[in-house]
Amino acid sequence: MKQDQGLDIISEGLDVLKNLAKDMNEELDRQVPLMDEIEEKVDKNASDLRNTNVRLKETVNRVRSSRNFCIDITLMCILLGIAFYLYNVLT
Repeated sequence: MKQDQGLDIISEGLDVLKNLAKDMNEELDRQVPLMDEIEEKVDKNASDLRNTNVRLKETVNRVRSSRNFCIDITLMCILLGIAFYLYNVLT
């Protein structure tokens, strides 16, 4: 009698666990496609970010080159101005 009651309790517990496992499996079946979609979007965005970083680096290098060119021209003009000033002062 006690054994039967104990087995009935165990059987009920196993039924509950079985239902929980089925529910978890169904939920996983619903979430797997969503996770796959999210993974694809993350991969695409990571690729886009890498491409954007490459383009940004190229742009920064071009701007830096232009800025250096302008600084070089400005310094040459200043040096020429100093040279002409010294020439006029010394002559």
